[in-house]
Amino acid sequence: MWCNGLGFSLERLFTLDEAVTRGTTGVRGATIRAATVTLGPHRIELLQYDPPAHGREPTSPAQGGVTHIALTVHDLNAVIGICGRHGWRVVGAPHLMVSGPRAGTQIIYLDGPRGGHLELIAPPTS
Repeated sequence: MWCNGLGFSLERLFTLDEAVTRGTTGVRGATIRAATVTLGPHRIELLQYDPPAHGREPTSPAQGGVTHIALTVHDLNAVIGICGRHGWRVVGAPHLMVSGPRAGTQIIYLDGPRGGHLELIAPPTS
């Protein structure tokens, strides 16, 4: 989805073996598959632990240790469509911020096919 859907370019794929994973993260018995993707000056490193640390990946963004990526988008519906074609599922409905410095901004969360979480932020167009 990052490259085919959102327009990022794949910079590199790599794997961290069990010894490196244990040495850098403290997680035993796992390897990490990673990809670095870029879009303009932005670089994101995506990690997947194999196997998941405790046999099961967290599914709720409220669970401890869960992170998400937030992306600012100009066309919320178009990006939701792109994400949906890559297996991401909308959680709830878009929320409109009605006060404060970001009034008029819409946000929505999506759950990924492998348990990741993505927040889309759409500032007002005018």
